[in-house]
Amino acid sequence: MAVTPTDDLRDKIRSYLRSHHTMTIATMGPLFAGGSPDVGGARLTGAAPYAPAPHAASVFFAVDDALRPIFLSSVTSTHGLHIGAAAPVAVTVTEQYDDWERIQGVQLWGTAHRLDGAARVKALAVYFFRFPFVPELMEQPRLADTVRKVAVYRVEPDRVAFTDNTTGVFGREVLDLEG
Repeated sequence: MAVTPTDDLRDKIRSYLRSHHTMTIATMGPLFAGGSPDVGGARLTGAAPYAPAPHAASVFFAVDDALRPIFLSSVTSTHGLHIGAAAPVAVTVTEQYDDWERIQGVQLWGTAHRLDGAARVKALAVYFFRFPFVPELMEQPRLADTVRKVAVYRVEPDRVAFTDNTTGVFGREVLDLEG
């Protein structure tokens, strides 16, 4: 089977994502005063109590073979509340650079889903393989209940962009996955 430019790009993206462990996920939803509800915040009230507000959070993630980031989080975190069962999100994965000509990173747009049942179990297997310390946390009495209650999320990407300024100014390739 011949390797296509799309296969090459998919491999570059997969390799980059697997070489990193923290992503920033951006969501949109109600604004909360004083932080998210899980840290003492309350939904803002006033003229537009449910005006959407952007939110970004950094989370550890693993990625499966289909380029789907998997992460764990509390359902009561701001991004957990914004996602609910499913919601559109944007994701970035990069690192700190001192030279803009060396910048590389992945941007991803899609839908985050809170997983249940067999899909949750399969996603956890991918996550535990990437982060073998997480199952160990579940065995610690003071953390076990908290870790077991955490929600498992997977982002189904529609579009992924790989930025690689080492190939030239604003080097960027886009992989459309919709359809």
